[in-house]
Amino acid sequence: HLASAYGTKAERSGMFVAARYGPKAKGGWEQAVALNPKHVDARFSLVQFYAFAPGFMGGSYDKAFEQANAIRAIDPILGHRAFGLIYEQQDKPELAKKEYTDAIAKYPSSAKAHGFLGQFFVNVEKNYSAAFGEFETGLKLDPTYMPTYYHLGRAASLAGINLQRGKEAMKKYVAYNPKENEPALTHGFYRLGLIFEKEGKMAEAKQRYQSSLKLNASHEEAKKALKRLS
Repeated sequence: HLASAYGTKAERSGMFVAARYGPKAKGGWEQAVALNPKHVDARFSLVQFYAFAPGFMGGSYDKAFEQANAIRAIDPILGHRAFGLIYEQQDKPELAKKEYTDAIAKYPSSAKAHGFLGQFFVNVEKNYSAAFGEFETGLKLDPTYMPTYYHLGRAASLAGINLQRGKEAMKKYVAYNPKENEPALTHGFYRLGLIFEKEGKMAEAKQRYQSSLKLNASHEEAKKALKRLS
């Protein structure tokens, strides 16, 4: 948790502050893994750090792959996600997609695996129809896996289609208390605001942007959205 706090500080700050807090975040996650080698959340955070951080801050694809291999031995589905994330960052979309499709082939009843492929369709291919299909499949398999509702709603907010379904899903998500490494509610309220805005319901959109900022006053997108509506 301390490492995650340092990581958040680094993400929200300029390069000079990030250079100070990024290594502290890395050190915290490394210590968590040393204390508990099966702590997959800490290992996945290290994958993200090593894959995204510049070299002078400790970024390293080799170290990212090391962590991904360790994750795969503990949680194979999350391991596929870790490898896919690295390949996405390396601009190797076909290798990333293979990780996600392989996960589904091995674990067809996993809502999480379908969700990871859906996120790939949204973030990389911009194939929203395929993404909605994966999210809906995931919800049929496990309607209690809450991140799927968030990602379905996020896809609707980005695509500007399937808005009613996206709104229903995101309303369900913001009524939930996310676990560690699940999307924060500040993002959920922001995305819900975008859906309302795309529907032309500006008062409802403004209310959700304000809710987002109550949870995180530094949410730049929500601030810009409120300014846009004022």
